[in-house]
Amino acid sequence: MTHDFLSIYQAKGMEYLLAIGYLLLFIPFWRYVQGGKRVAAEAHADAGAHAAAHVATARAAAPRPAGARALRPTAGWFHVPAGVHVHPGHTWARLEPDGLVSVGVDDFAHKLVGPATVDLPALGAKVAQGEPALALAEGGALVPMLSPVDGTVVAVNPAARRDAAALDDPYGAGWLFKVKAPRLAANLRQLFASGPASRMLEDAGEALVNRMSPELGQVLQDGGTPVHGIARALAGDDWETLAREFFRT
Repeated sequence: MTHDFLSIYQAKGMEYLLAIGYLLLFIPFWRYVQGGKRVAAEAHADAGAHAAAHVATARAAAPRPAGARALRPTAGWFHVPAGVHVHPGHTWARLEPDGLVSVGVDDFAHKLVGPATVDLPALGAKVAQGEPALALAEGGALVPMLSPVDGTVVAVNPAARRDAAALDDPYGAGWLFKVKAPRLAANLRQLFASGPASRMLEDAGEALVNRMSPELGQVLQDGGTPVHGIARALAGDDWETLAREFFRT
């Protein structure tokens, strides 16, 4: 029988062609969809990375709380009492209630040289800020130290002269001499007190750590404290040269 419609075989062929065409169209569409998801994921990851970097940068740039600073390996090694003004050459000056100015060596100088005898100026001698006024002697070597102020010597500490142990209390019983200081206000502007003085001594301590053997330096940075006589421990018989470098003489 003759029909005007497609035969069953022609109809099946058209179905197969339509199915293949659908698949051919679906594949690029699928790739497009998946590619968009990947791009979105990458963009999201990049945004997250940028956000994390921004937070890290902000934290790094954030100011420390007032008064906070990084702990230094030499923190706590040396101390400077209130009212004491320290010279960069590691001597100090303190105004006493009677108007005289006491002079001594700071805690760093004491620990650097260790037990030592002291060569003091004579009564009536004139001393000048930044000029040699006294000396520490040990083992036949004599290391000059600078005066922190200008003035006239009116008293010396006999205990410090005859007994090296007096320097174990460098800001108290270990004071060395007293002066009348007519230019005290001007002199004090060249000295360090309180926090700046402590930081100056810590800086000097770190300079010593950098000279030490790695083993000794690590011990000290892990919480050890310096012994008295660091200069001899580091430089042996040449300790005088090392001491002069820190005392600026």
